[in-house]
Amino acid sequence: MILSMILLITFVAYWLHSQYYNEKETLQIELSQLYYNTTQDAEFILYYQSTIKPALNFNDSLDFNQLKIGNKDIDPNQKQAYVEDLTQFIDANKKLYNELFDAIENKQIIPEHLKKDFQYYNLYTIGYKYQIYNRTNLDLFKQTEAPIYVLSKSLYIKSINKKFQGLKISSEKQIIDVNLEDYRSGNKAWIKKGELEIVAFHNRKNKMLIFQFENYFLYLIAIILPQIIFAFILIGFSFFALLFAYRSYLTQERLNLLRSDFVSNITHELKIPVATAKAAMEAILNFGITDDKEKTKSYLNMVALEMNRLDNLTTRVLEHSRLENNQHPLHKEETEMNLFVERIVESVQLFYADSINIKYNNTPDSIYIPIDQVYIEGVIRNLIENSKKYGGNDVNITVSLWKKDLHIYVSVVDDGPGIPKKYLTKVFDRFFRVPTGDKHNVKGFGLGLSFAALVMKQHNGSIKANNLPDSGCEFTLKFPA
Repeated sequence: MILSMILLITFVAYWLHSQYYNEKETLQIELSQLYYNTTQDAEFILYYQSTIKPALNFNDSLDFNQLKIGNKDIDPNQKQAYVEDLTQFIDANKKLYNELFDAIENKQIIPEHLKKDFQYYNLYTIGYKYQIYNRTNLDLFKQTEAPIYVLSKSLYIKSINKKFQGLKISSEKQIIDVNLEDYRSGNKAWIKKGELEIVAFHNRKNKMLIFQFENYFLYLIAIILPQIIFAFILIGFSFFALLFAYRSYLTQERLNLLRSDFVSNITHELKIPVATAKAAMEAILNFGITDDKEKTKSYLNMVALEMNRLDNLTTRVLEHSRLENNQHPLHKEETEMNLFVERIVESVQLFYADSINIKYNNTPDSIYIPIDQVYIEGVIRNLIENSKKYGGNDVNITVSLWKKDLHIYVSVVDDGPGIPKKYLTKVFDRFFRVPTGDKHNVKGFGLGLSFAALVMKQHNGSIKANNLPDSGCEFTLKFPA
């Protein structure tokens, strides 16, 4: 079971590790694509600011030499034709381009919904047609102070803050004339293990723009948080299932031990009356004592006594089972507890004659509660007899009755050897007896106290065992008043 748990944790850890690095790779791709998109936006914004806006605002239709767009070698007639085509094209899509130009003027952004149909790319076509627009002038790698580079980075940071909250560029580098793999293998100190790094721009001339990011770990953890929660829930359920199975195993082991003890004890209890009855019957049959009526009667009485003992044993086992399964309803009646307990104590004194030291501490008040007299008498008698059995002839037993708050208490106290502390709660388990090895000097089969606990539960009460400070043990019955 433990090995299964270890394998599960290993599998879940591997799965989360894979999820994390898959999301990291996805994030790197998205960041690279985002930089490409912001570069496209920056290119158009600069084209608008340097060419489209001056062309639309130019009012001198007689001297296009004064219009500063494109390079200085462009013919004024080309400029005029460009302005006319540009104006005509924009007028045909006035709503779209007014929204586009307002966004650029006010926020220096291109709205996402205007990027979908790429209509504004047609403005590049007009620029190419009249050689007004030349993209080679926008090389990102000529100098980091170039307008296209500055604007691209500014838009990139804005987009990161909007789309990937918490991410931040920690460093950047431009690498020229170095192969990417050679660069990475030779710069392990800069590219630390686990860093989030993207190649934002890479062209055929081995020119690279590289960004590194910080705070990406928590961002990725937030993305895979549902998987993490699921993993913890899975491990938690598996752990509790393992714990439950282990507890069930311990319970089964304990039940097996109890069963073994019960079989050992009850075998001993059955063997004595059977052996005694067998010996008596063999004596009658084999030793010719049938003519001696007194001896025959004595042996037959011995057989009857042992048969009664067997009958009592099987009756107690069956009663315990029926009471446990609620198949034996109690017959409760209002009982004055002082007289009831006093009668039990006197009966025990009479039964044991002078071989028991027992006294009763009663209460001056009359106490009436509904009880099943047969069962409760059996419980109290069992507690007294246990004190006698385990404490010997010299044990002193005190039975007490009192009322406190909303409960009635009956206690049986002795000054015998007591019960080992670790068994105080187990003595009420079915078939449990305090371990004594293979010795059976005290008769019983572990049902008396278990039966007492069941009876008290049926009376909505409880039974509790405690060792006394010096020596001895106290059993307390608690009834609702």
